[in-house]
Amino acid sequence: MEINFEVTKEDYIKFNLYHVENSPSQKKNFILLRYLVPVLFSIPIYFIGTNLFKQPSVYWAIVAVLFSVIWIITYPKQYRALVKKETEKLISEGDNSEIFGQKNMIIDDEAVIIHHKSSSERILKNAIKDVKVYDDIIIIYLSSITAIIIPTRYLDKDLVDDFIKKVSNI
Repeated sequence: MEINFEVTKEDYIKFNLYHVENSPSQKKNFILLRYLVPVLFSIPIYFIGTNLFKQPSVYWAIVAVLFSVIWIITYPKQYRALVKKETEKLISEGDNSEIFGQKNMIIDDEAVIIHHKSSSERILKNAIKDVKVYDDIIIIYLSSITAIIIPTRYLDKDLVDDFIKKVSNI
C-alpha cells in the first residue's frame, strides 16, 4: 500500500491537542488545574473579602463560588488555547522541515517506510505501539512521545480501514 500525504502546521497542532487530551499524565494535570485552582483561590477570596473589606460573609461566599464556577466552565477552552499557542511557539523556534511537508508512505508486510524530501525512515511494524484514529488525523505511536501523523483528508473511509489493518498488522 502506498499513500502520499502532506503534514501541515495545523495537523501538528491538532496532534498535540489530541495527545494532551489523551495522555494520562496530562489528564491528571488538567483535572488538578481545573478543580484545585478554584478551590485554592476561593478560600483566600472569601477570607480576604470578609476581613479586609468588612462586607457580609455571604457576599464573599457568592463571589468565591462564582469565581469557581466560571473557572471550571471556561478552563477547558483556555487550556486548549494555551496548548495551541505553546505549540505554535515551539514550531516557530527552529527548522522543523522534517516534520512538515510532502511525504510518501509505503506499507509492506514487515515495515512502514516514509520518504520525505531529504530523508527516509523505515519502521518495523512490531515497533508500532498504538494507532489512534480521529476525524481528521491518524496517529501512529512509536513511543509515548514519538508519532507519525497522517491527515485523513488524503484517505477515503475504505482506505482508512485498510490502512489501519495494514499498519496494525491485524
